[in-house]
Formats: sequence, structure tokens, C-alpha cells
Amino acid sequence: MERDKQSSATPNSAVSPSQRLFTAIALPDEQKQKLHQWVEQNLGDLSFRKWSDLRDYHVTLQFLGDVATADIPKLEQALYQAAAEHAPFTLGIGEAGFFGRELFPRVAWRGVTGQLEPLNQLYQSILRATESLGFKPEERPYRPHITVARSYTGQQPVPPPVWQANDRIAKPWEVGEFVLYATRMGQKPMYQIIQNFPFPFQKP
Repeated sequence: MERDKQSSATPNSAVSPSQRLFTAIALPDEQKQKLHQWVEQNLGDLSFRKWSDLRDYHVTLQFLGDVATADIPKLEQALYQAAAEHAPFTLGIGEAGFFGRELFPRVAWRGVTGQLEPLNQLYQSILRATESLGFKPEERPYRPHITVARSYTGQQPVPPPVWQANDRIAKPWEVGEFVLYATRMGQKPMYQIIQNFPFPFQKP
């Protein structure tokens, strides 16, 4: 995965001095269900240490790390300003892929297709907005994806056909906002949306 933290409006904020936060695009329910069906059909017989809960499927934008609860309102204000620069765009679920070794992958994911330039522009806007608050962008290139499993533990290599499943598994969807997630370790789902940041220039 990627990026995480939380907001002053949440029930836990009064007792949590900091929260692990990240910004992301949440998948709609239909795309979550279709992706989960693909995972069960194509990865269900494989052994991974951790499977993403279908309710947690998302495209990470920026991982923020542990953020002091008192600083979250300022962060949210900066993110509202970043969202104000953008209009809705369309994304789709892309081909299967992995991080690490192909036969014993560290992460299994599906990529992202569609209007990738507006997605990258949104990513850059968020980086600029948060950098003024002291958040540092990652040095590695931005590679949008949807993590479905982590840490392959099988004794036999992952069959190559898994990575060749590049057919479309769900219809594209319109992205009209991004969200701020807080990580809730040990819970399912593990990510809680604490704020939504809609794009102001909505299509009629």
C-alpha cells in the first residue's frame, strides 16, 4: 500500500494524540464487488499473508503518516484547496500486476486506466498543498494501483497466467472527489474515511 491518517470530527480524536492518514480515491461499491470477484476467481487458491478487505479497495494518492490530531483541521483545509483546482474525471480498473518478484510477489494489485493525466494532476496538487504543512513527497515515481494482497507465502511460484488477466473486470467510473483515510489497525475494514473532498466543477 501506501498512505494514511485521521480527523478531529471522529469519535477517537479525543483520545488519539495522532492518527495515521493517507489521501486516496475510494472505489465505488460496484467496482469493489467486481474486483473482489476477480480476486476470488484468480487468486483464491494462492497463499498471501494479508488480503485487502473489499471495503478498503482504493487508489492511494499520498501517504501522510502519523499526524497529530490537533493538526488535522489545517491538513483538511489544505486538501479542500487542492480539490478546488479539479473537475471530475474517469478511471477504470486495469491489468494485474505485482511489486517484488513475479513468482513470489510482495504485493499483488490491479492497475488503473482511464484519464490518467487528471489523476496525476490531482496527485501533484495534493503534494503541493501538503508540502507547505511539512509533509514530504515520496521519492519514487507515482504508480497508481489498487492493492489486493500482500506477502505471498506459497511454496510454489505464482502461475504466470495470473498476471496476464488484463481483461476489463468492471465498467469505468467517474471520480468526483478524493478522501482522507485513517488507518485502524486490527479492524475490518481497516481504513476509515474521515473527510471527503469533492471537486467543485461537477459535470451537469
